[in-house]
Amino acid sequence: MLDLTGTTFRDKVRGCWVGKNCGGTLGTPIEEALGRPEPFDVWWYPELREGGLPNDDLEMQLIWLTALEQVGPGLTARDLARYWLDHIGYNWDEYGLSKTNLRLGLEPPVSGHYNNWFIDCMGCPIRSEIWACVAPGHPRLAARYAYEDAICDHAGGESVFGELFNVAIQSAGFVVSDPRRLIDIGLSYVPEDSLTAKAVKAALRAHDEGLSWQEARARVLEATPSHVAQFSPLNMGFQVIGLLWGKDFGDALCITVNCGYDTDSSGGTIGSWLGIVAGDSGLPTRWTEPFGEAISTNEDWGGVRHLTDGSTPIPLDLNQVVDRVAAMAQRVLAANGLTVRDGAVEVDEADLYADDSVRELWRRSPLLVEHRMAGLSIGVDYLDGPAAVPTSTKALTTRLANPHPDPVTATARLIVPEGWQAPSAQVVEIPPASAVTVSWDIAVPDRSRVANTNRLFLDVELAGYPQQPAVPVALVGAIATRVSERYPAEGRSAGQLLQTPFPPEAQRPDELTASARDGSWKDLTVLGNRLPLEQVLDQPGVVYVQTFFQVPEALDVLLGVDAGCPVSAWLNGKQLFSLDRHRPIRPAYGSPNDGYLEVRFEQGWNELVVKLVREEGADLPECHLLASTAGRLNHGLPTVGRTRFPWDH
Repeated sequence: MLDLTGTTFRDKVRGCWVGKNCGGTLGTPIEEALGRPEPFDVWWYPELREGGLPNDDLEMQLIWLTALEQVGPGLTARDLARYWLDHIGYNWDEYGLSKTNLRLGLEPPVSGHYNNWFIDCMGCPIRSEIWACVAPGHPRLAARYAYEDAICDHAGGESVFGELFNVAIQSAGFVVSDPRRLIDIGLSYVPEDSLTAKAVKAALRAHDEGLSWQEARARVLEATPSHVAQFSPLNMGFQVIGLLWGKDFGDALCITVNCGYDTDSSGGTIGSWLGIVAGDSGLPTRWTEPFGEAISTNEDWGGVRHLTDGSTPIPLDLNQVVDRVAAMAQRVLAANGLTVRDGAVEVDEADLYADDSVRELWRRSPLLVEHRMAGLSIGVDYLDGPAAVPTSTKALTTRLANPHPDPVTATARLIVPEGWQAPSAQVVEIPPASAVTVSWDIAVPDRSRVANTNRLFLDVELAGYPQQPAVPVALVGAIATRVSERYPAEGRSAGQLLQTPFPPEAQRPDELTASARDGSWKDLTVLGNRLPLEQVLDQPGVVYVQTFFQVPEALDVLLGVDAGCPVSAWLNGKQLFSLDRHRPIRPAYGSPNDGYLEVRFEQGWNELVVKLVREEGADLPECHLLASTAGRLNHGLPTVGRTRFPWDH
């Protein structure tokens, strides 16, 4: 039995958050955006302050605790989406991209999947502790909550597996202390062929062979290489290295952080693992005393918002965290069918490993949005994605599930924007406790009637039952983009190609017409930030890409042209930069890469022209175009017009 009111459980909950604070504070000052080949050599906090260093890994989970308290144990990803927009101010990596998707009307899991270069990164594996603490000793249940969390900003990626791996270890850690068994439990929650499992197993094999932690680190990097510091699989491997090689709490934290890459995240997670197992009373005071009882957050500069105001402010100290988590744990377990008697719940150790319900999570489509309602549950499957390409047909399906004991007749109508065309209403008979799938082929009009966000609604009328709400179906407009013909390299170097002015650089600046730039141009279908260069730069040479940003009034923005190849860019005819280099890309709002500049969009139309160079012998490059607000927060700009050319009518 696990006593949720006893001192042991409370000590473990406290140890979870104290340990996470220790590891996060240790790793935060040395975190880097890009991975480095060599390990660090850090064996004490590089920086200390009361309450520890503020960290998104911890503070976001306090918001999720508030969400649980306000919504209740039935909390889903669609509920969490509101808390993302109300409370998360920063827009780092997947956070910003998924929040822009939410503002475009896309719901989880599509919000976490579409146009998201970072679906394999660490944004959600670092948020697993809250779910483990409210489902202690029941990792299958904890995994269900962790999945709902993960798909908000990482659906379809290795990051989901990372959060499942972490939450399973943390939940099981309330009743299991053996490190190797905890890792085995965690591995049962991820697919055997996943990169997450591959990284963890590389660390395990290195330990079995008696290698040093530095050699184990090399094995993990060899198994799951990436230049991105936040790549989830390799950081899972680093956490396992800390757990297996660490001689004690401090040593385990330092080894994990010294492995490098996402140092605050992996450090915080190994700290919470060890804190749950040992409890706060079992952690060395040398490492925990510097922080006191306070909790540090990024609220003072807007990184997080409305944490201390509103009807349910976040806990302000560790005692409040423990009190509120312990109370919520009883609610969550009882609401999910577990018997909580006199504050205690039974734990069957055979149930610590993943079952078919967990494996079913692996198979869920990142493009299927579920709307569970009393009268009829509706699933909207975007099939190949939520983008609408002008003058094309967009296909999607809707799954109508009948929860009633009798058959029902359903009349489904798809309501589309003006100028769009959808099939006529469809009438289907749905057997009891069964579902039917209805297919829709939507005729998308020309660019003049396609916006950034195109809101459709599926209205379903059940004969003999009250009317239920229409289900929203958001389609994102393709970005209006043109590409020039390819100008062959003909043996010239990248520098020579950059310096050579090809016809598209000639401009008649007073014109906003299709012929204002010389050369031969064709429309390019662009979905999201990534340019499909495989279609236009499959051979060495130069291409020019033209796109426009339409704003109702002048706006200061951070404009990013994140290209891995030599590149030049012009805004409204003025050259922004010319960069003769190859480098890894990291296409996020506010990326530290070159090619990001604060510029001013003038009222009306703003033309961006990008020159991309692929020299002889170079691989196919990748390029993303991004725009966000200037300053520290870098919000995405979902309302800036991107789907039309100035000459469209």
